[in-house]
Amino acid sequence: MLRPVGLTHGHYECRSLDETLPVFTDLLAMKVVERARIGNGRQATLEHPNTAWRLVLHEAGPGAPDKPHNNHYGVRVARAEEVEAAYRYIEANKERYGIKRVSKPHAQHFANSIYFSEPGGNTLEIEYYDPRAAAEGRTIARPHWKRELSAADFPGRNYVPQALTHGTLECDDKEASAVFYRDVLGLEIAGGGRISIYIKHRATPWYIVVLPMPRRKKFLTPANRFTLTMASLDEVKEAHGELRGKVTQLGPIESRSFLFADLNRNWWEVTC
Repeated sequence: MLRPVGLTHGHYECRSLDETLPVFTDLLAMKVVERARIGNGRQATLEHPNTAWRLVLHEAGPGAPDKPHNNHYGVRVARAEEVEAAYRYIEANKERYGIKRVSKPHAQHFANSIYFSEPGGNTLEIEYYDPRAAAEGRTIARPHWKRELSAADFPGRNYVPQALTHGTLECDDKEASAVFYRDVLGLEIAGGGRISIYIKHRATPWYIVVLPMPRRKKFLTPANRFTLTMASLDEVKEAHGELRGKVTQLGPIESRSFLFADLNRNWWEVTC
């Protein structure tokens, strides 16, 4: 079993950084902390002020495909009425940001959320979790922030994204996936229900929703992945050996990291 020190990054493929970055900074309260050019492409690393988990955006050009709805990232607000406010603001400004679709607020499983499609081919979510969910044992519903941001930190919208809370993955078999993510990758099963499971690193609150999808048709590229960080290069090498024969694809160690595709053909990175 791997023993990562953290689930530290999400990676996200978009068509154009110039189009997608304003969606994250202006609508989701995230900050650009690093820019880089990798080969012929550009990438930008973002971070929410309340979330140490980083999101790396990879620019793939106009041919980058639309991703399935079940491969999205979500932020959380602190109050129920902010979901409606977010809907009104994004709907009113969707032409300015190239937003294709905005769903009306929808309540399900103690949560209320909206989804919208950004011009880079991805879905994003703004959600609110009723405190009753945490009171009844749903740990992922607890606040993901120590200090609540104020309206002054994100003025003029009537909603404040308090944290980047989660990403999502599709799977073929929920039970087999839970065993793999727990017993092979060393992650924690943080709950779930009849439909999904939640996986996370034990030390941090952000999580990944894993959803079973029969007859999957679209599979993501390695640019869409999650990063597990190990304590040392030796542990990266040990992890590479540990995963041999247990995953659908296993790349070579390059510098201090490697990529692999899990049993559901979702991509991951192991690094130090």
